[in-house]
Amino acid sequence: MTRSGPLGYIEFMTVAPERRMESKTFCFCICAVIVIAWTVEVGAHHSRSRFDKSKIVEVEGELVSISWRNPHIRMQIREIKDSGEEVIWDLEGDSLSILRRTNASPEGLNKGDRVRVAGNPTVRSSNEISVHNLLAPDGREILLKVSAEPRWSERVSGDETVWFTGGTGGGLAEEIGIFRVWSTDLSPGSTVRTFWRDDYPLTESARVKHGAWNPLTDTTAPGCEPKGMPLIMEQRHPMEFVQTEDRILLRMEEYDTVRTIHMQADSPDGDPQTPILGYSTGRWQDDSLIVTTVGVDFPYFDSKGTPQGSNPNFVERFWVSEDGSRLEYEITATDDEIFTEPVTLTRDWVWRPGEQVRPYECDQS
Repeated sequence: MTRSGPLGYIEFMTVAPERRMESKTFCFCICAVIVIAWTVEVGAHHSRSRFDKSKIVEVEGELVSISWRNPHIRMQIREIKDSGEEVIWDLEGDSLSILRRTNASPEGLNKGDRVRVAGNPTVRSSNEISVHNLLAPDGREILLKVSAEPRWSERVSGDETVWFTGGTGGGLAEEIGIFRVWSTDLSPGSTVRTFWRDDYPLTESARVKHGAWNPLTDTTAPGCEPKGMPLIMEQRHPMEFVQTEDRILLRMEEYDTVRTIHMQADSPDGDPQTPILGYSTGRWQDDSLIVTTVGVDFPYFDSKGTPQGSNPNFVERFWVSEDGSRLEYEITATDDEIFTEPVTLTRDWVWRPGEQVRPYECDQS
């Protein structure tokens, strides 16, 4: 599905490139502030730290193009300045996977429409905005980020969403266990927002490598390139456990990822079919699924640029809460090249009856 979206510029504040490079000390401070301020974005597949979340700009102009697809809703608008100069602005919203579980819709938007948008400007000198709100010619306001609030209109699409609802119980923990579709709760304070740690027990070489990571240029999952382990486990879209004869498939909507967990007791360590995901073997311990993963070849441990060594080892534990409403998760990483001691992270998913794992169909064109 293809449509269009415009932009016009009202306010834009950033630091000039020449000032950012004035001194090594100044550059380090800027990068440090960016990294500290960086938080996990809903549906974020690129490094969202290139946008300044402390500022909101409004732009008005002619809708030039719109791409209503994964990995992000994208639009362009044309602004004509008072001087006659033409400026094309690039807008980036949430992913289609996020928005299609709201009542946001591009219906009625057409190329050539005059629209108004609001969002976070880029921190660098380019015509980019992380767009939150769009005011259509018919007066309807479309929320293009799941956490956005209406700004201009009482006629809103995108304000109804399942993302802030918890799970449903019903005593199904023993009845169907983990073999169902699990979703993410994106309410403030949800575990997905606190999955990654702010500080790790890094080796000296890892600290040097992490210190060289630039969140503005070094993206952990650019474009339509899928995420590796354990980064993929931050994903916010629905996922499903599927039982086969001798293995369990973990189907994730994001990037149409499928992890294979070999369940035969004598499964040897093999070469992973997908090196970025590694080779996983599983076993049942009481009511928990224990998964050990080796052979991962992926450069990043997390979405904040923490590096990953050449031979990391991951042990995951999945178990269903007593009331059947949540899937609890714990992962312990051992990587002697990166960490001075094992690192354990936790999060959970919720069960929403009727949810499905839908095709992601990433298209960066």
